[in-house]
Amino acid sequence: MPTHSVSVDRVASLHVPEPIVVARAETGLVAHFPDVVSLGGGHLLATYREGTGHLGPSGRISVVESEDGGRTWGEPRVAVDGPFDDRDPKLARLADGTVMLSYFVIDWSTKPRHTTHGTYVRRSEDGGRTWSEPVTAGIGMSDGGIHAWHASHGAVVELPGGELLYPVYGRRADEKWWRASVVRSADGGRSWTDEVPIAVGEGINFQEPTLTVVGDEVVSMIRTDVEQAYLSRSSDGGRTWSEPAATDMPASSHHALPLSTGEVLVTYGDLSKRFADRRLTVGRLVRSPGGDWDGYPDVLLYDSGHPDQANPSSVEVSPGRFLTLGFDVPAATVVGVFTEAGDYSR
Repeated sequence: MPTHSVSVDRVASLHVPEPIVVARAETGLVAHFPDVVSLGGGHLLATYREGTGHLGPSGRISVVESEDGGRTWGEPRVAVDGPFDDRDPKLARLADGTVMLSYFVIDWSTKPRHTTHGTYVRRSEDGGRTWSEPVTAGIGMSDGGIHAWHASHGAVVELPGGELLYPVYGRRADEKWWRASVVRSADGGRSWTDEVPIAVGEGINFQEPTLTVVGDEVVSMIRTDVEQAYLSRSSDGGRTWSEPAATDMPASSHHALPLSTGEVLVTYGDLSKRFADRRLTVGRLVRSPGGDWDGYPDVLLYDSGHPDQANPSSVEVSPGRFLTLGFDVPAATVVGVFTEAGDYSR
């Protein structure tokens, strides 16, 4: 499969104000993996994982709200705190106002390898103040009871007809290479069926897929272990997918946000070390997402100064104005940076 080189001519530093503090982890814990969604009228809901480190035996999921488009934030509250490590939370708001919270669970105590308990979805009908019991959305890529590793990184998306898709990834115990897949719900996330592969291939691990609805298509951006992210497309609601193709984005822990203009804002952890000798948060504005996503300027958005960072998520707070979240491990905070559409034309 082809890979792309990254041109240093298409990178730029962005002069932005100091990041705002969205949330602070409880004493003794650090914050990771934020996600944010708009509930309308300037009301934002963000989520993140709190734990003792990036990896560890315990982790819980908290949420925090803003009523003024992200300028100020309330007090965090715990949404999920199970007996194992609840991690990588993602949010989605459906057309009827229901909020979906998705995440996966790891038990780090098992030997010789840790165990994933599967991917889960909870529903909220009051803007994230209370949550339903979790629904299993994938216990593993299994046939005949073969134990598997199973996780998620992208949020649920709603198709024009109301069905939901949830991107997942992992591998069966008898497989070598990781695959990206999607599961489907026809009842608002109360049950999930039909695990369909997005990207499977020899010699490459496909991980952390996200989904973006672009017109009549669903586009999946997929992290890999060969630096460049890949894209795959579906024109039939996620039932079949195109052959995954390499992009020029050296992306990990990415997020792709459809905008009111029809464009897509992609933010990601940059693996190229173009800006510094660590993974920083960069962004690009994909003006024509119906084509390939290559060739757009990459803009440096945030650097905490610590090697453990990125995992960004963005929201359009008003037309052409965006808030991108990241995290600062030494400060144990979730942080946010505001940008404008014009910032990505440099």
